[in-house]
Amino acid sequence: MVCRVRVRIRVGDRVVEGSALLNSGFESDEPDIVIPMDLARLLDLWPPRSTATAILDTGGGETVNPYYRACAELELVLGDREPKKVKVNVIVNPYVDEVVISDYVASEFGVILLDFKKGLWRLKDDPPEKVRKSI
Repeated sequence: MVCRVRVRIRVGDRVVEGSALLNSGFESDEPDIVIPMDLARLLDLWPPRSTATAILDTGGGETVNPYYRACAELELVLGDREPKKVKVNVIVNPYVDEVVISDYVASEFGVILLDFKKGLWRLKDDPPEKVRKSI
């Protein structure tokens, strides 16, 4: 099992809620997320309006993707408390089919992965006995 969390992405007046994959292998020095092309359309980020690009080193090789700096607010939706929010950069990747959260953004949210196989996690400021489950 992998670990997915509920998120809400806001770009201007457009808002989309769904799941996102926590990926510790998506290493970034900035608050980056990757979104698929169909979601980019819903958020009015496709076709590309930006001339900035990000080169991603993926399992299938390098890809060049539209890059939007600080264009979205990402909320970690939590049923038992207020959502946590982070301003993020968005990379549109036509080769993915879900939102992927970088290690940087997961760290900003304070996510601690407890068990990859079972998809268990918690937040740094959760009580130690609090265990959240992947969606």
